[in-house]
Amino acid sequence: MRKILATMLAICLLMGVNGVAEEWTADAFAIAVLDDLANGRWEDVFARSDTAMQAALGSADGYKALWAQLTDMMGAFAEASAEKSVQQGGFTLVHVRCAFESMDAALMIVVNEQRQLSGISVLSVTAKSTEEAVLGEFVEEAIQLRPGAVDATDGLLTLPEGSGPFPAVIMLHGSGSADMDEAVFANAPFRDLARGLAELGVASLRYDKFTYAHPELIGADFTVGKEYVRDALDAARILLADARIGEIYVLGYSMGAMLAPRVMTALQSEAGDRLAGGVLLAGTPLHLWEVQHRQNLDAIAKLSGDEKAAAEALVAAELEKFGALSQLTGEQLMAETLFGIPAYYQVEEMSIDPVESALALGLRLFIAQGAKDWQTRPENGIELWKAQLPEGFDATYHLYEDMNHMLSDMEGESTGTPSDYMDAGARVSAELIGDIAQWISSKG
Repeated sequence: MRKILATMLAICLLMGVNGVAEEWTADAFAIAVLDDLANGRWEDVFARSDTAMQAALGSADGYKALWAQLTDMMGAFAEASAEKSVQQGGFTLVHVRCAFESMDAALMIVVNEQRQLSGISVLSVTAKSTEEAVLGEFVEEAIQLRPGAVDATDGLLTLPEGSGPFPAVIMLHGSGSADMDEAVFANAPFRDLARGLAELGVASLRYDKFTYAHPELIGADFTVGKEYVRDALDAARILLADARIGEIYVLGYSMGAMLAPRVMTALQSEAGDRLAGGVLLAGTPLHLWEVQHRQNLDAIAKLSGDEKAAAEALVAAELEKFGALSQLTGEQLMAETLFGIPAYYQVEEMSIDPVESALALGLRLFIAQGAKDWQTRPENGIELWKAQLPEGFDATYHLYEDMNHMLSDMEGESTGTPSDYMDAGARVSAELIGDIAQWISSKG
């Protein structure tokens, strides 16, 4: 639901690959990927990609276009160095630090057991200039979830100036691997939300997503509970123990918005009456596989000829898998995938309905989306929430005409591509931040 350069199956921010070393290593392979991209060896890149990548991009020209998007935003490629490699299932995840002319980027290159490229994700982008707009008065304190444990995870508590108690939000990431700022290209929506809300009297706690902080701990039995609920519970315990914090809200973005009612249900046993509601941004009440299916259909609509037929066949095969999931054992689900994600995860995610969870909780919701969001289209997001939640339910709805999926306002029409997210000066809509703060302070 986020960071999509090519939306086929579950591939995020796809690029390309090639290059070998005399003694093959995943790290050397990753550096060779970038060398080939920088030198325009698109055909070689395409030939050494796995079948899912090839189907998603269609041809070598797909790599050319994607590399152009990156260099248009960040300038010419300068150099890269591999920082670490992590084994996950049958893949090696290579974290690479890249220097471009005007920005630095953290990339993750995914290599399968056949020594083919299975994906490249842009984890974060940082402008080389250290100057940052002054957003106002706030205090940021470093925190850790589970300090001292093998899976200790870094985060930030952002507070308004003063003694409080302040209402606070716990931020839930979208899909994929993401740092505590939810950074993609030059966008950092969680950073902007945290600081903008602090200016208006609302505290927040954000942290690196588990898949970003500890990819080495992700196994075949990974679930929503392990990816989202556990960290949110630990974050809530930090807030509950802080005398500066009053009521607590869950703020979910994209997939985090879809899962927010589920997370709130888990938090209610810890927070009791201090859990006051949820903020659902750019999300949907659909299940993950349904979102992936619809995103694939959107991508297929832009294809033609043999490329379109091949993509339609891939999606049809995934839907056949879905029909057979109920007959599989837990072990079989761990070995199978659905739209590129372990079927075990998909089945566990769809076991809890977000609308039913919201109704059972009965807590008020703020549901917002941008009209220029092509990743979660309004008809699949805010309009579907309106249709599925009863008319008398305590929900406030906001549709922002110029806002995109990264929660920033943009001029002109949406392109339906990641070029919508390339503005280095993009910031989360000030109107959205103000509306969230006002809604929290209004207490219904």
